[in-house]
Amino acid sequence: MYTLQHFKRMSSIAQNNATELIETVNIEKKTSAPAKNRASYIKEAFEAIALVEGFPLTTDQLWEYFNKAIKSKNIKIRKLSEKPEGPKRINGFNLFTKVFTEKGPEGVGVMTHRASAWRALSKEEQAKYNERADETNKSNGFEPTKPKKITHNQLMEAYWIKFEKWVTEDPETRGEKPEKPEKKKRAKKADTSSDISEMSD
Repeated sequence: MYTLQHFKRMSSIAQNNATELIETVNIEKKTSAPAKNRASYIKEAFEAIALVEGFPLTTDQLWEYFNKAIKSKNIKIRKLSEKPEGPKRINGFNLFTKVFTEKGPEGVGVMTHRASAWRALSKEEQAKYNERADETNKSNGFEPTKPKKITHNQLMEAYWIKFEKWVTEDPETRGEKPEKPEKKKRAKKADTSSDISEMSD
């Protein structure tokens, strides 16, 4: 019971003196700083509270009470998400958005405009960004992602490009006609209805 009362009193102190505590440890909000998660804010608050003159608990003890509060059924408080710290896997689009600074039309969202600009790039240009992203991921310890399976529609698009080019070339030097990709038929499921009827007989 003492633990719960102490934690509630500690929370009240944190709320009433939040501004003073933040100034004590010189926590400044910077527009260029990465977004903080809930765990970061709690960590900063605990470190600040422990510095208040006369406060009886250390940062480690505050975390101990916090973890006890999480396990208590009488206190409604969310657990901290256990997201891994450090670099995250990126893709070519992530790298592109860092260098693409062009402002979009009025009324169009920033990410919508960036996505449109990304789609407007040629496959070769997108591939360059994707290759750089793969290199960055590899240096950060991430395994390369498996390439996506090529769909029949994509194969047909590539076929028509080759075919149109083939048609316009000199018949004597253009070589053989491009082979049209065949759509794979799905294997039919075995009909078990007859077997079931025989078993019922």
